[in-house]
Amino acid sequence: MPSKCLICLLLAALGTTGVARAADLMTLFTTPEERQIINANRYKSDEPRPAPVEEVVEETTLAPDIQQLVLEQVRREYRVSGITISRDGLHTVWINSAIYQDGEQLDSSSRIKVFDGDEVRVRITAPDGKHYFARSGETVEVSYMAPVEN
Repeated sequence: MPSKCLICLLLAALGTTGVARAADLMTLFTTPEERQIINANRYKSDEPRPAPVEEVVEETTLAPDIQQLVLEQVRREYRVSGITISRDGLHTVWINSAIYQDGEQLDSSSRIKVFDGDEVRVRITAPDGKHYFARSGETVEVSYMAPVEN
């Protein structure tokens, strides 16, 4: 029995010193002032953040900057006078008495492409993407919508 009493006394003694050591450790790392700073910083994220300020733009400042896009219909007439096919160079096309090489751009921003094969013809691609085809001696009317310059 003496061993049981001894063990109980030792456990009681260690238990009280263990609590004392834990209390000492809590004050060992921080002072009360540091603890207040830590607590204040810990709860900062819970503080409400100020709402973002939205800019108020008056309608009168936007109105002059906005320009409405106005389109007009453009009609061009092209007369294909001749097409020359070259074996080792660019093909040549005579349109409205002017000479153009294959792939060049006409005066109205239209592009030309020469097709050789069974039927030699020229394709005129308008600025809006529409294709028009003509053979030598034919006239083609190209129509497209273009923005009006202000």
